[in-house]
Amino acid sequence: MLQDSVRILGRKRPEPTKEQADTLLFEQYRNLQKQVPFMYALMFINVCFLGFVIYGNVPAGMSVGVPVALIIAMMIRTWFWLRRRRTTPRPDTIRRYLRITVVMAAVLSSMFGGWGLLLFTEADPARSVSVALYIFLGSISCSYCLQALPSAGRLVLLFGAAPVTVRLLMADDPYLSVIGVNFVFVAGFMLWTLSTSYRGFVEVLVSRDEMQAEQLRARLAEQRANELASLDPLTNLPNRRALEERLDRLDAGGAGQSPLGLMMIDLDMFKSVNDVHGHGVGDQLLQETARRLGRLVGASGTAYRLGGDEFAVTIELSGSDYDPVRRAANRIIQEIAMPFTIEGIVHHIGASIGISLFPRDACDRLTLMRRADIALYKAKELGGSQHRAFEQQMDAEIRRRATLEREIRADLKRDAFQPFYQPIVNLVSSEVVGFEMLARWTRADGRLVGPDQFVPIAEECGLIQDLMLKLLDRACLDAGAWDQRLTISVNVSPVQLKDSWFSEKLLAVLARHGFPARRIALEITENALIVEPANAKTTIESLKNQGMLIGLDDFGTGYSSIQHLRMLPFDKIKIDRSFIADFHTNPDSRKMVLAMIGLASNLDMTVIAEGIESADVAERLRSLGCTEGQGYYFGKAMTAAQVDELLGRVSRRGSRQARGT
Repeated sequence: MLQDSVRILGRKRPEPTKEQADTLLFEQYRNLQKQVPFMYALMFINVCFLGFVIYGNVPAGMSVGVPVALIIAMMIRTWFWLRRRRTTPRPDTIRRYLRITVVMAAVLSSMFGGWGLLLFTEADPARSVSVALYIFLGSISCSYCLQALPSAGRLVLLFGAAPVTVRLLMADDPYLSVIGVNFVFVAGFMLWTLSTSYRGFVEVLVSRDEMQAEQLRARLAEQRANELASLDPLTNLPNRRALEERLDRLDAGGAGQSPLGLMMIDLDMFKSVNDVHGHGVGDQLLQETARRLGRLVGASGTAYRLGGDEFAVTIELSGSDYDPVRRAANRIIQEIAMPFTIEGIVHHIGASIGISLFPRDACDRLTLMRRADIALYKAKELGGSQHRAFEQQMDAEIRRRATLEREIRADLKRDAFQPFYQPIVNLVSSEVVGFEMLARWTRADGRLVGPDQFVPIAEECGLIQDLMLKLLDRACLDAGAWDQRLTISVNVSPVQLKDSWFSEKLLAVLARHGFPARRIALEITENALIVEPANAKTTIESLKNQGMLIGLDDFGTGYSSIQHLRMLPFDKIKIDRSFIADFHTNPDSRKMVLAMIGLASNLDMTVIAEGIESADVAERLRSLGCTEGQGYYFGKAMTAAQVDELLGRVSRRGSRQARGT
């Protein structure tokens, strides 16, 4: 029936859906359930009063028989409608009920209107007017109650009110004709009311249906937005927000929550793949990693992507046994270590994992995540591709490092960092040929701190560049008065090679003091070359063109030393102390040292051996062809004043030897 309703509205609307048509049927049915019993009650009263008014003035069959028949019919129909209140019929059943209602409206109104027409004819003139009024008012009342079904309302007016109205219009008495005209106007108004009322009824239903549909769309859109807000678009894993919401429920649940293991995962060597092969390959690698994590975790937990190459996993635990978390971490490390084949190229990465446990390690989200991060930091610090569970001493170590960072920042401003110098000696002539600049930190309490404690922290917090330039500035002042043949070796951090302006900053310090670039020897580790290969090559070539010496530090400990020697213009290599420490007892170390010395000799490079602590080792290295040496045997790191004293002694000894000659 909604099609008829749309036509009644006079609007061009799209064809209604089945759901919209069914909605209108239910609303019509519910409205009639309320109005039809009330309508029959009004008709019952009307019929009773009309029968009483004409009683004795017409035959008994017309004043008693017909009212009784009408009342019985109305009671039966009322019983049907009241009985249906207990059920919710289907749409096709409602359609049948409405069709029956239209038919019964025509039948009962015909009986009522015909009865009224007969009474009007048989009764005396005074009662005829009363009969006409009762019949017309009853028809109008019924029609009003049937506004939800206007076709039935119109039939009531047609078969109930129209016969009497026509009879009044045809009467010879003008008084009756005027009453008939009045009935015509009232009936016309009632027909207009039926149309406009039903139009409003349908319009409200359609508007409500559209509003509900819009609300549903809004709820679905909000639900979808919430899903997207909690989902990583690249991997389709839950994101950081989803993880935080999950951990917040732990805090809200209190002690009743089941134990849970949290793993923070960072991919090892992912940056190299991403830089060399591009972000497209990097994204595919992340997607494949996400699939492996999801497969490994399964139903026992949930995998998340936090951003970049960071992931997380939560593992639901059934009791105080935390071994399932450690076993899962081992499986993840083994699985991520397996080769990834992307676009025909095999890639190898690893995974470092930090573990924290609820409620053993923390009972709130922030602490639980922070402690998993601390454990992850420890796993990375130990070389990566392993897992570490949080321990209390880790937290103490992090706090200690944070304290050191604050002190480093403050002490950089008050020149608490000073350069120390360790001699580098020619193994053939035993002459000092240069010094390696080493940083020392005098803390506010007067304690002297070695570089192994503060340099890693300075690298992490981005202070290593300022630190090195400050030390070099001071070294230029210290070494300005030394023999011009002496070189200053300066260690370069991998972090510094990320700065594309590094060479300019370095040369600016030298230019400020008029310090010759040829007296500076930069020592670069293989790690720096691997982390920033493009910047390293550009920087090395730029500084080499300015006359600086370039040395490859910790030679033999990396993965591609020979490749670096072939690609970059190194002047010297420094053999790592790990080969010198057991040089005199380990045949393999001697073979390695001999091979490195031979390689450098063939490439016309100077060889420096660090970590020499005895005359025997120095002599053995000299006999093998090692050019220079450095270590405690020749002298520990010393201040500029101690260097001046050392050089003074060497100078005096050389003068005495010259006079003796």
